[in-house]
Amino acid sequence: MKLFEPCKIGNLTLKNRIVLAPMGTTTDQSFAFNQKDVDYYEERAKGGTGLVLTGAVVCSEEFEPAPCQLLNSIKHAYWLHEIAEHVHIHGAKFGIQLSPGIGRMNWIDPFTPPYSASPCPNYYNPELICRELPTEGVKRLVKAMGYSAKLAKDAGVDIIEVHAYGGYLIDQFTSAKWNHRSDEYGGSFENRQRFLFEIIDEIRKTCGKDYPIAVKMTLDSVDDEERPIEEGLAIAKRLAEIPVDLIHFGRGAYSCRWRMVSSVYQPPGFDLEAAKIIREVTGNVPIMAHGKLNHVPTAKQAIEEGIVDFIAIGHGMIADPHWANKVRKGMEEEIIPCIGCGGCHANSMKGWARPCAVNPTSMHEKEYVLTPMKENKKVLVIGGGPGGLKAAASAAQRGMDVTLWEKNAYLGGALAAAGQMRFKKDVKSQLEYLIRQVNKYNVKVELNKEANLEMVKSFNPDFVVVASGANPIRIPIPGHDQDHVYTAVPALMNQDVVGENVVIIGGGEVGCEMGCEFAAQGKKVTIVEIGKDILMAPSFVANKQNIRYIVDHSNVDVHVATSTKEIGKDYVIIEKDSIQQTIKADTVIFSTGFRANHDLYLQILEEGYDVVQIGDNVKPGKVLDAIHQGYHFVRVYE
Repeated sequence: MKLFEPCKIGNLTLKNRIVLAPMGTTTDQSFAFNQKDVDYYEERAKGGTGLVLTGAVVCSEEFEPAPCQLLNSIKHAYWLHEIAEHVHIHGAKFGIQLSPGIGRMNWIDPFTPPYSASPCPNYYNPELICRELPTEGVKRLVKAMGYSAKLAKDAGVDIIEVHAYGGYLIDQFTSAKWNHRSDEYGGSFENRQRFLFEIIDEIRKTCGKDYPIAVKMTLDSVDDEERPIEEGLAIAKRLAEIPVDLIHFGRGAYSCRWRMVSSVYQPPGFDLEAAKIIREVTGNVPIMAHGKLNHVPTAKQAIEEGIVDFIAIGHGMIADPHWANKVRKGMEEEIIPCIGCGGCHANSMKGWARPCAVNPTSMHEKEYVLTPMKENKKVLVIGGGPGGLKAAASAAQRGMDVTLWEKNAYLGGALAAAGQMRFKKDVKSQLEYLIRQVNKYNVKVELNKEANLEMVKSFNPDFVVVASGANPIRIPIPGHDQDHVYTAVPALMNQDVVGENVVIIGGGEVGCEMGCEFAAQGKKVTIVEIGKDILMAPSFVANKQNIRYIVDHSNVDVHVATSTKEIGKDYVIIEKDSIQQTIKADTVIFSTGFRANHDLYLQILEEGYDVVQIGDNVKPGKVLDAIHQGYHFVRVYE
């Protein structure tokens, strides 16, 4: 398999073409790597990855506070060397992504404008105009990049990837939109690239001409004017002429973050379409792409057909650090699928560790392991949604005798409904994985079995996990109880009942997704949202931008700041600004949230059983909450 053939980046030989993509990292208060980083990166190397790359590491704090790990002193080399040693033990190579800063993307405080290539609006507060980096300061950053690269090389780092991507500082210098300098670092195309190419030259000087250098660059910003594709191709051509040893390209900008950071809605390998374009100007210089390449057929095809030379997997390898080994051994059904929720990225942006919705051990590789039970325990899991399935499989892995009751004729709960939508195939894959795990560990599953207290007492378990989810909310609008009125989960699970004229009450994430799904089937769909806009609930920015894009480019009719007054047999009456309108409707679907019911949990607790509740049964939340709670309550149970 070509994916696993040895290959080279410059004079660096890798055992395969699989790379852990660089992703934003979280630091401790010293802005250094730590033991959790050692464990995290080692696990991906142990999992068979050919090259392990860190997220951005900055070379200086002269012009901005470090937003991530800092490497400007010998004292920072200790943990970097530890990571390199632990990665190398498993036959992988280790690289860091090195950056001079993030410029206009920085947030210091509401009063302090960051530095950038030229005066321009701060991303987070456009009224705050960035300061222009002084010429001598640019030159000092070039020197700082060379010094940091030498520190990294001496610590055992095998390759440097220069971070010239994503609208950050180098990208601001190379961009005609942001760079309006009048000195040697601005004006012409060549001058705008000078900062980047002086950095590459400086790394060559400090690390040697044969030391491998990759560059991550923005090809174009797609739905934004920040980077025209002509400018991106010209930069790629110039990089190939130097040459650098690897060009890692990506697309997008913060205004369309879903092209920078993969969302649940995108297809596998969504950036591969641009590879042929960039190949035309880069010649024989190896290129690497990212973007949901954890989908095995897509990854294999990309390499077999020579579309790219290397594949970078980010979120997919947070979800499953052993992706490479499982593919190599033909164990693809054992791969933990990433669901594209963006929890890892969103929480990292908050300064937290990178919790993964579907892998509770990510960033806690040595802390959160399952250990065998000292004595056999009889466990009852009530509810077969993602939390219940994770709890059941984890308990069985520990050697417990596990039974799962599910009130429906199918497993998965709301996750099963979400997986019915064509752009949420990753969610469906995760559910299928969880069901396979339950079967693998011989959990006894009983469907069409809705639990009550007497049934629990008769079963007499040692430990009970209540994972029975939450109940959908129906607003008591006149006509809400008619036969053609549904809530989201039944409508998605039984789509034959959905007619041709659909009104969805509620414009949150689920309502918008459902509306786009039914519109794609050719149905006439109207979303009615009482709030001032759709998608108002907090959500990962890339997913929110992407679903809004899908709504805007669908045929869904959206009414905001609008109330629903009446549901008739074949119509719905809505009202905005005291003006009523009648909409044709043969199907009405409430997508107005859920409400947890704690009654069964409290009854079991009052009977004296060892019982916990998880997921939506605690309060309606995210898949991350359900899976983590299911795993951890079982993990710590004795």
